Amino acid sequence: MSLSVNFMGLPFKNPIIAAAGPWCRDAAAMQKAIDAGAAAVVTETITLEKSHIVSPRVFYRQGAVYNTTLYSTMTLEEVEQEAERLQKGDAFLICNIRGTTPSELRYLASRMQRLGADALELCCFTPIGTKLEDISIRPEEVGEMVRGVTSTVEIPVMVRLPHHAALNPAFARQITQNGARAISAIESLEGINGVEIETARCEMAAIGGYTGSPLRPLSLAATAVLHQLADCEIAAMCGVEDWHSIIEFLMMGATVVQMGSAIMLRGYGHITETLQKLESWLQEKGYSDLAELRGKALSSLSAFEELPERLLRAKMTAPCDGTCPDGCPARCVGACLYEAISLGAEGIAVDAAACTGCGLCASLCPKKLFLMK
Repeated sequence: MSLSVNFMGLPFKNPIIAAAGPWCRDAAAMQKAIDAGAAAVVTETITLEKSHIVSPRVFYRQGAVYNTTLYSTMTLEEVEQEAERLQKGDAFLICNIRGTTPSELRYLASRMQRLGADALELCCFTPIGTKLEDISIRPEEVGEMVRGVTSTVEIPVMVRLPHHAALNPAFARQITQNGARAISAIESLEGINGVEIETARCEMAAIGGYTGSPLRPLSLAATAVLHQLADCEIAAMCGVEDWHSIIEFLMMGATVVQMGSAIMLRGYGHITETLQKLESWLQEKGYSDLAELRGKALSSLSAFEELPERLLRAKMTAPCDGTCPDGCPARCVGACLYEAISLGAEGIAVDAAACTGCGLCASLCPKKLFLMK
């Protein structure tokens, strides 16, 4: 069983990339990710001017991570010094760069190639701070930036996209037509982690990037769409939590994944553990390489217009007294908008005549006692 994969023409030993973020803030941090088994590391976003440090800047709530970190706090000279200290071994260094004009990006790309970057990731969007003017509605400007970089450097280039751009065919077309080898998606969304209602104050001082496992459904959908829209490879990101989620993304068409928040929350050793569990599952299921997984789940998806018109009804697969594992009584009864589920002396019952087949009970039941048939 091999976890190796070819990505942007580079021989990755496995599909895990340590994404851009504070866990890859300098050579020492990136070294920890490499030593833990990451096939590649992505630098924090590099710009012509270093960012200032905000405190506090990272927040956690119900599985999600919020941050107000815009880009690297290092100068270009410091970035180059850190790159010299990095012992890559069989891993690859990807430099994430951001510029406000094509000329800025070309300059940054050239310097990153000279310092030894194996690939580039263009960061054309950001969930916080000053955005590039009108770029969210101008795919051709993204294409111009991509073309400026790909015509300047010889190393492969991928472009990082937010959710709305990943679903837009015009962006995928501009990116691939102008020489990018891959798309990474999705970028963090804009978020605020809550409001303290007693003091009428936001818990964050500014709108920040919102990422983590709660966003995985958005990332999975974007991966599926990009697989069909873009004639290039996909690095799935935002919600890559463990070995199970990696398999989900691969089955939706991703070639590799970028892991970020999970490293911050669980430590660099989580990379090692994830790789071990991923390999174990693949061996158990009889897979010989990752190519057998790629896009495997896409055939089960259809366009809404192509969904068959049929009526399924919920049926109980075993008796239930209405007590859920968490002690909550008969959650399914209150959730059924059609009053097709009731709790009587003999337990939960389904009125087939009233059931419209919405399927909520089947996904809501913690015991999985409902079957749509």
